[in-house]
Amino acid sequence: MEVREVPVQVKGFGAPPAAAVVDIAVLSGADRVKRAGKIFGIAVIVAAIAIPIPLVHLVLIPGALLGGIVLAGNRLTQSEIFQHASGTCPFCGTEQAFTVMGRFSLPRETHCVKCGKELTIDTP
Repeated sequence: MEVREVPVQVKGFGAPPAAAVVDIAVLSGADRVKRAGKIFGIAVIVAAIAIPIPLVHLVLIPGALLGGIVLAGNRLTQSEIFQHASGTCPFCGTEQAFTVMGRFSLPRETHCVKCGKELTIDTP
């Protein structure tokens, strides 16, 4: 897994943009298969636990397996994911790590941990 650092801007309505940095994990094919295998394995374990439970197993087993297949397929298609994002809030000036997860795509909405205002992480 290779990590790439990308300079971005944090924008908020009515405030000048502030600089930020996003670390992106670039996943190889083997990394994606491992991530998909983990999530599918968890789904199989949940389905196996539900086998002896009367009536619940009629819904939980197929639901867990179907959910595992869907989530594993989603993870197989993610070649770049957010690993870390940090910057300054344009409203209150707080230096912070932003909560971003999943597939790397910009723009991405987040919130300031101090003032709670909605922020947009976007390209400069």
